[in-house]
Amino acid sequence: MDFFEHQEQARKKSGLLVFYFVLAIIGIVVSIYFVVLLISGYDGNRYMLRSLWNPEILSTTAIGTVAVILLGSGYKVMQLSGGGAVVAKDLGGRRVDPKTRDFDERKLLNVVEEMAISAGMPVPEVYVMDNEEGINAFAAGRTANDAVIGVTRGTIKYLSRDELQGVIAHEFSHILNGDMRLNMRLIGLLFGILFIAMIGQMMMRGAANSARYSRSRESGGGTIVFLVAGLAVMAIGYIGLFFGKLIKAAVSRQREFLADASAVQFTRNPDGIASALRKIGGLSQRSSLRTPMAEEASHMFFGDCRLRSSVSTALATHPPLEERIKRIDASWDGKFPKVQLPDISAGRQQAGPKGGNRGRDRQGRGHALPGFPHPERGGILNLTEAEAFQSMSNLTGEQVAFGEGLHARLPESWLDAVHSEAGAQAMVFALLLAQDDALRETELQRLSDSTDPETFRETVELHGSFGDLHSSTKLALVDLAIPTLRRLSTSEYERFYKVKQELIASDERVDLFEFTLMKVIDRHLSPQTPARIRYRKIDQLHSEASVLITTLAQLGSRNPDEVSAAFRAGSSLIEEEAGRPLTMKSAGECGLQHIDAALKKFEQATPLVKKRLLFAAGKTVMADKKLTSDEAELIRAIADAIGSPIPPFVKTEAPGI
Repeated sequence: MDFFEHQEQARKKSGLLVFYFVLAIIGIVVSIYFVVLLISGYDGNRYMLRSLWNPEILSTTAIGTVAVILLGSGYKVMQLSGGGAVVAKDLGGRRVDPKTRDFDERKLLNVVEEMAISAGMPVPEVYVMDNEEGINAFAAGRTANDAVIGVTRGTIKYLSRDELQGVIAHEFSHILNGDMRLNMRLIGLLFGILFIAMIGQMMMRGAANSARYSRSRESGGGTIVFLVAGLAVMAIGYIGLFFGKLIKAAVSRQREFLADASAVQFTRNPDGIASALRKIGGLSQRSSLRTPMAEEASHMFFGDCRLRSSVSTALATHPPLEERIKRIDASWDGKFPKVQLPDISAGRQQAGPKGGNRGRDRQGRGHALPGFPHPERGGILNLTEAEAFQSMSNLTGEQVAFGEGLHARLPESWLDAVHSEAGAQAMVFALLLAQDDALRETELQRLSDSTDPETFRETVELHGSFGDLHSSTKLALVDLAIPTLRRLSTSEYERFYKVKQELIASDERVDLFEFTLMKVIDRHLSPQTPARIRYRKIDQLHSEASVLITTLAQLGSRNPDEVSAAFRAGSSLIEEEAGRPLTMKSAGECGLQHIDAALKKFEQATPLVKKRLLFAAGKTVMADKKLTSDEAELIRAIADAIGSPIPPFVKTEAPGI
């Protein structure tokens, strides 16, 4: 399951949808043109249609129809510009408080946080649809920045932890494979066509009201024509919408099969998601939803949310439940179990008096994490080049196990901190404090003057408990803190940003972690819109690639020969595609300003161009046959900055690339 490949497929499908959308608009324009043509031939008593060709009417009709469709589509897109949270709220979702004491909600948050750590992305906000008793879930958003995971109350009531993990892994695959943005675009496009039908309805309503008050025979005849025209426009709109839904359903069904397969790969537990699907079949309300918006967002859900299963299968956004289960579990006997509420009394006892169980029922403390040495800065990651490439482009069972293990080993005080506004800020400040005692004292004095007492106290306590953290742990803590930092008020965020910048600048240099943190904060906390694709070949970013590969080559060694060898190793992968050699840049051409500019351009590249860059980065830093945690830290910073977050580097059993 190569994320870059699937993201590229989703991007191309998005372009194909736009093409179909244009064809639908052309068909609607032609149909409405004939309606207008027929109306124009009526002089009040009889029809006088002389020709079917009228360029003036055609141009006017085309402009008006396209304007209406684009207006409707634009309105919906603007409505959804707030990201996944807008969709979740429209569906009746309630954001889950990270400090919740509800056992089921706590379990849900733990699974989502573990999966986010495994995927190397900030934790999405989590919503629960309290009034929905069926088993269902969805992922919504334009980018990973504004993604949310939503589940029904039935999902967290009826599913075990393994089953819930399978469902959440399915939804994360939609985020990582690029389906989520495709799904949001589908809503906007279809609403534009629906707007035509709504215009027809308004025309009919207006004609009916006019007929009610009209007593003149002549005006009555005109009213009838207007009524018929409204009916025709409405019919055209709904016919267009019907074909639009056919396209939506066909695309969605294939993506559901892919997401099921991805969930199995992520969790290495086929029975988790298969059992969840079987429970849907055994539940009286299955995965159906009551919310009026269910039809509009049907393609976003884990299961078929239609209230009536008798609706044509051609319009079904999901494959048959039986087929999905059989693809995962070929030995299934075809029988659905009787679904009952699980006995979770033992789990509630484990939660303690505060209900703070963080899902450590499956994870012990202190066990080794796969693929990593003792978690200290600067360690060597014992990976081959093929394993490093596999880690960058896939989410595997090892990485999910890594995320679970890392989350389980985080102290309760750290998890409490990332879930409070003061604690999340303190977490970032504590990670940035200098190791040098004298410099740290100066930083603490400035921090005391710049922040409130609670944040300052938590910063000191957290820093004292850190010791030497591995870069993967630091990045995981930042990813866990991002959702909380997003809730800061404008004034709080401005203060937080200022203090963060002062801590970074205190030693008059920017180290790798500070650079990584800057990129993560800028990308995930500053307002972002999805980057437009401008670069489809890496040769278009020849100079920018040279800057980044040179920077990485100089990171691993100060020996000119070793730097040159590392640069040649990385540049060879890009030169294969570009067809011309890269040139090593001077130190003055690889400053932060140049690096930042290069990253911004790569953000506007296709997924496969980004993949080529990241693999070249991997070859560069592993030219000496080893990957340090510092080098891994920088590669993950580059990946996040260009909009392609990658999972932590761990050993994988998947085939090499």
